[in-house]
Amino acid sequence: MLKKVLKAILITVACIVILFLIMHWDVKQGVKNYARTHPITETLSHKAAIDVYNTGKDLYEKLFEDIKTADEFVWIHFFIIRDDQISNEFFDLLIEKAKEGADVRLSVDFLGSDIKKESIKRMEEGGVKIVKSRPLSLKNIFYSLHHRNHRRLVSIDQRIAYIGGFNMGDEYLGKDPKLGYWRDYHIRLEGEAGIEVAQQFKRDWIEDGAESMVSADPTRTSNEDAESSVQFLFSTGDSIVDKTVSWINSSEESVTITTPYFLPNRKLISALKKAVKRGVKVKILIPNDTDAWFTKPPSYRIEKTLLESGVDIYLYEKGFFHGKVLVIDHKWADIGTANWDPRSFYLNDESNCIIRDAKVAGELESLIHKDISDSKKLTMRAFNELPAWEKALRKTPEWIYYYF
Repeated sequence: MLKKVLKAILITVACIVILFLIMHWDVKQGVKNYARTHPITETLSHKAAIDVYNTGKDLYEKLFEDIKTADEFVWIHFFIIRDDQISNEFFDLLIEKAKEGADVRLSVDFLGSDIKKESIKRMEEGGVKIVKSRPLSLKNIFYSLHHRNHRRLVSIDQRIAYIGGFNMGDEYLGKDPKLGYWRDYHIRLEGEAGIEVAQQFKRDWIEDGAESMVSADPTRTSNEDAESSVQFLFSTGDSIVDKTVSWINSSEESVTITTPYFLPNRKLISALKKAVKRGVKVKILIPNDTDAWFTKPPSYRIEKTLLESGVDIYLYEKGFFHGKVLVIDHKWADIGTANWDPRSFYLNDESNCIIRDAKVAGELESLIHKDISDSKKLTMRAFNELPAWEKALRKTPEWIYYYF
């Protein structure tokens, strides 16, 4: 009897290992094939007036106001959309705008949506066009499962745009009893820069199998308050890693990083260590508690080696921290959807905005410093106090946490 049980266990383990190896091979092939036809899109620089939001309440209020005053187009993609109170207010607003005659389109990641069929039907009957982004495909099936549209793209009349870390749901208002207060970073842009977000939304919409989008040629508008020079990066794959490494290598005074998940690869770790050796002050802000516990233990080994190199790491304690921001030398900033983890660097579609404006960079850095005041500084002692199971998981192989 015992031999049969052991045999069954061995067969089960062998099947799991084989399945994982097949998945890993399929994902690698999918990454290679997709990257070949989807190189990073690096836009030209444009002018824009920028507002920074770090609470869901303020962001939603302004977004809803912009939707209400839209004239022609309301095009929105979120990675996650819930079907809760704030989401239904959002749905009602889209329906109302569609009935007024605006072209209203809502995209959400295929696996990121909790929207009920009844809500989808209600919106479609109200004139809202809806698509599930990055549906599963039989070709490279495992890759299509892991390849998610992690972007957040909002384009209103092709002149107002939003980009950042917030999705749509009550949890982003701090109403999730488990996560509590939610801290994130998002920006609103007004001016000619909004055209680029509209163009990327169109590319994604068509790729996801929806009907072609016919719209008027983008109108180049000027905005007297558009003081910031911005550039967008729309990426899939490790091209964003190379960009980030080059940014860190160019730093002379400071590098400030915020991310909810911290699993950088060796290139990025090396770049951070070299920056410290050059005398650059490197600060990293991450959450103390996370919504993805399995990402924490593998990151401890990385955090420890960075601490030993002189990097300052802070753990946010006021609630859950989800902001994705990089500020270099107090002069310019990167804000968007890419986390410092393998999914963002290798698997997901991401959207980032480079802001060449010391004033906006300073505002972001000031807000981050306030968040650091709600954090505790990580010390070497913390690693000695880890429970045994977390210490064991610190040695998780890289090829496994590739999927974290």
